[in-house]
Amino acid sequence: MKILFLGSGAFGLPTLKTLIQSGHQVAMVITQPDKPAGRGRHSTATPVAAYAAEIGLPVLKTANLNVPEIIAGLQAVAPELLVVIAFGQKIADHVLRLAPHGGINLHASLLPAFRGAAPIQRAILSGDHTTGVSVIRVTNVMDGGEILGQIPTPIGDSETAGELHDRLAELGAPLMRQVIEQLADETVRAVIQDATRISQAPKLSKDMAHVDFAQRARQVSCRIRGLSPWPGCHAELLTPDGEIRAKVSLLKCREASTADHGADPGEVLPEFHIACGSGAIEILSLQPIGKRPMDMRSLVNGYGIKPGWRLLSRPPQPEGKA
Repeated sequence: MKILFLGSGAFGLPTLKTLIQSGHQVAMVITQPDKPAGRGRHSTATPVAAYAAEIGLPVLKTANLNVPEIIAGLQAVAPELLVVIAFGQKIADHVLRLAPHGGINLHASLLPAFRGAAPIQRAILSGDHTTGVSVIRVTNVMDGGEILGQIPTPIGDSETAGELHDRLAELGAPLMRQVIEQLADETVRAVIQDATRISQAPKLSKDMAHVDFAQRARQVSCRIRGLSPWPGCHAELLTPDGEIRAKVSLLKCREASTADHGADPGEVLPEFHIACGSGAIEILSLQPIGKRPMDMRSLVNGYGIKPGWRLLSRPPQPEGKA
């Protein structure tokens, strides 16, 4: 097929590469404009734009796909299908009608669960054991189009949102290729989403960057993993007398097989697990401010941590307040 690929984030890269390798004609890549990024706030292309430029694909960068001057150019391309992945803009109906097959989208959940901006993170935060990817028709209802294909996958006990993002991106590429082939030979089976099973996945915010160790270990683990790498769960490492020895971001963990401990939430246990309201977690990776990520044993050795120290994670304070 002759395809217009609409994408910005790295989630769409495996699919874009698969479409090119499988012989489809990707006539153009449409993406968001360059934005400041990094410490130097240098103007940076989206991951999709950078890859397209690297291999010589035509790239259109626009903050609004739906304006007449853009549409006129797309009509000249005469696409058969629009493939939309992590694009970041709403697509008007008259744009979808430019292609005989309309638009299809790869979404990182088993729809109708977790419609919205943060389906990967919300699945982990909710404590789900399974998630997946869906290919759907693009409609004027956000993530509400007919389901054309799905693949489920388990969520690992220590898997972070960042790790799951990369795995789902790879899982979605062959599914998208399969759906496109079914569209071409008119064998695709469209399933209307069950309105009784809809759940939402609103975007994350910086004020979520904390965890309550008084919760059960499962909840604590899901919180840390679901917010990793962004916005993270920030904590202070305290001595028994309350002195702050380090500030850290908690990156990766899992539930520990610790027996009933009788310790306070957040307390460092003899095996260097962290006590929760019920059970404990094992920290697999964390990052002191200004330093590289490390495992818990390296932190213990570097700071002389002993059982009885504790981690305290507080909600971020509004700017201007102590």
